[in-house]
Amino acid sequence: MVRPPVPVDGQFFKSAVSGIYKQKVNHADPKDNSTFDQVYFTSDAHYKAGGPVFFMFGGEGAASSAWLTNSNMADNAKKYGALLVELEHRFYGESQPFAELTVDNLKHLNSEQALKDADEFIQYLLKQKSIENAKVIVFGGSYAGAMAAWFREKYPKTAAGAIASSGPVEAVVDFKDYLGVVSQSLGKECSDSIRYDRVAPSLGKECSDSIREASQQLEEDLKTTAGREELKKLFKLCDSLEGADTDDIHNFVGSLTNAVAVIVQYNRNIKDFCKLVTDPSGGARALDRYAKAQAAHHSGCINFNYKKMISAMKQTSKESPYVSSGTRQWTYQTCTEFGYYQTTSLKDSPFGHNRPIEFFTKRCTDIFGPQITAQTIEKAVEATNFYYGGRQPNVTNVVFPNGSL
Repeated sequence: MVRPPVPVDGQFFKSAVSGIYKQKVNHADPKDNSTFDQVYFTSDAHYKAGGPVFFMFGGEGAASSAWLTNSNMADNAKKYGALLVELEHRFYGESQPFAELTVDNLKHLNSEQALKDADEFIQYLLKQKSIENAKVIVFGGSYAGAMAAWFREKYPKTAAGAIASSGPVEAVVDFKDYLGVVSQSLGKECSDSIRYDRVAPSLGKECSDSIREASQQLEEDLKTTAGREELKKLFKLCDSLEGADTDDIHNFVGSLTNAVAVIVQYNRNIKDFCKLVTDPSGGARALDRYAKAQAAHHSGCINFNYKKMISAMKQTSKESPYVSSGTRQWTYQTCTEFGYYQTTSLKDSPFGHNRPIEFFTKRCTDIFGPQITAQTIEKAVEATNFYYGGRQPNVTNVVFPNGSL
């Protein structure tokens, strides 16, 4: 998920207007006339007659008007006199077709339905604004970036082009290379920080090497009662690890790797994280330093209890935490369309190997039922790649910007 920019210009922020579009729940059934309220934002602050429409796909979270006021897309709107639009993704934010997100209701949550949502809405908007001949350029980042590319592929008559930022167009069950890139990025950033600050190389290793050492020490500590008790203190865990089962351990390690991944993916304080992990003054063991670095990115204790997580994820009310945050919905999409599971399956993973693919496939079954298995996930991912073209979608006029550190 790409997080929305922070609105900094009050004048432009006020120019974004919200609206509601009556969207069909099921585009696949012509006889089903049920609808839901889909949220959208528009801004004509920079629009000039004859200008294009810049359309932003909402991703796996609530839509934010900040994309129309403080983003690269908004900057380009000034240059090209574009009308700015964002459509919230079905089942996320306030765009909820159902009061309860049961498994049966979630069957209407998929990328194909969401693409049709966008096409229906764009046609409505162009007609409403009397700009039927305007060129439409679609934008998106991360999952929404893939949506932008797929929209250009499936609806070339609607979209003249697309900007698909960091769009994972190829669905992958075991997305093991994700943490590989995280490791490489940390190693490079740490090396650059040491050179820039003129810190003696003897004061620490690269981040990835330090994390690898810490992960090895963590796995050793997990083998003993004393070690598990020490880990509870080091990482400020909500519960004792004594008696924790394999799922709990995988969940615990996952919370640590996720924290590091967020730092890299959103390019946040990598330099500071590296200093904490690599500076020997922070602790005798790499694990001690890793725990201190982790503490800066966790509020409160770390809750790793797998059964509690599954119980919370099974809640279907719109008001439940995992639904309001979009976590239940996105997890469902990974189980039924995409995979994208960020495992520690790489042979030389610096994060150890306590985050296997089996953890994720089991989680799908435990949350959504026995009809979802490792085999059905594999088939779903194959179907997604067949439908959209995998790594080579059949598209033209699409730019795929990707960042690196």
